[in-house]
Amino acid sequence: MPEDHIVSPANLAEKEWEELFSELKQEPRKHRWVWLVYLLLFAVAIPWYWPASYRGALVAGLPMWVAVTIGTIALLAVWTAIVIAKYWQDSDGADGAGE
Repeated sequence: MPEDHIVSPANLAEKEWEELFSELKQEPRKHRWVWLVYLLLFAVAIPWYWPASYRGALVAGLPMWVAVTIGTIALLAVWTAIVIAKYWQDSDGADGAGE
């Protein structure tokens, strides 16, 4: 099956990217604070700041660092849904939630 009809991001020039997203009047990538919240949530989700031998209290049978990571990942999912619903709007007024 020929794959010539598949558009790959690597094959798009900057002008083609703009045409592809030209119908969007508002999108999340133009709001810096959205990315700062993502950065903060990812920094908390990755357990780099826990000491290597630290187990901590058990939360639902899991070490504290696992519970924090799972909770933060859930917050990342909620944050992504909020960002799409609020900031992804087409030029015809439809938002990312399909309304």
